[in-house]
Amino acid sequence: MKRTVLALAIMFSGANFESRAVVEGDSKIQLAKQEVTAEEVVQKYIAAVGGQNVVNNLRNLEMVMKAEIQGMTLSIRVVTDQENHRALNLTEMNGNQVAKTLIKDGKGVVVSMGQEQEISGERLNSMKSQTYIIPEMHYEDLGYEMSYDGTGEVEGEKAHILLLKDANDVETREFYSVESGLKLMTESELAGKVVYEDYKDWEGIILPSKITMSNSMMPMPMEVNVVSLRMNQELDDQLFD
Repeated sequence: MKRTVLALAIMFSGANFESRAVVEGDSKIQLAKQEVTAEEVVQKYIAAVGGQNVVNNLRNLEMVMKAEIQGMTLSIRVVTDQENHRALNLTEMNGNQVAKTLIKDGKGVVVSMGQEQEISGERLNSMKSQTYIIPEMHYEDLGYEMSYDGTGEVEGEKAHILLLKDANDVETREFYSVESGLKLMTESELAGKVVYEDYKDWEGIILPSKITMSNSMMPMPMEVNVVSLRMNQELDDQLFD
């Protein structure tokens, strides 16, 4: 779905700009003062999902999700072990494993249709954020450059846009609601588009219950619904084997 994936935020609404014209001879130079910064957008997001104290106390998170594809039901289990920098994404159909992605000890692997492939280089660096529940809190640690990129719309809702650039110059745009501060969408060439909807309170943290993913590898968007979410469990190390 995880920012930070959260000092309560500087609260603001809208992208407010103040401009003035300076006349020099016959020319007018428009000077604009940007009143919204990338850091303020992130802080508002942290406040929206539950606040700094809630986020600081997150150790791990497990989500179970369901998706329907051509009449078949997929079960997706995502475990983010932030405490130990590990992440698991397991997809099953009818109890059989379809795909598995594992990140631990600074390495990554994908298992699909019985074939195992190591994740490395640019792709691995771009996926390391999956080991954080609210990655927004860790952009500096991840080596991301973050800048404010103006406003846009996501399904009719006005959003602030943050431009992220990782160590390999891979760019991602993240859209945060001007009104609520919550994340609405993530968009990149590498991962495609992910839309976050139907936020709800899960044991004190506000996270989406519906996620819609689309990219060039998928024939149609896939809607995923969260059926359970648990936090700060005692995780079995065998999960990450």
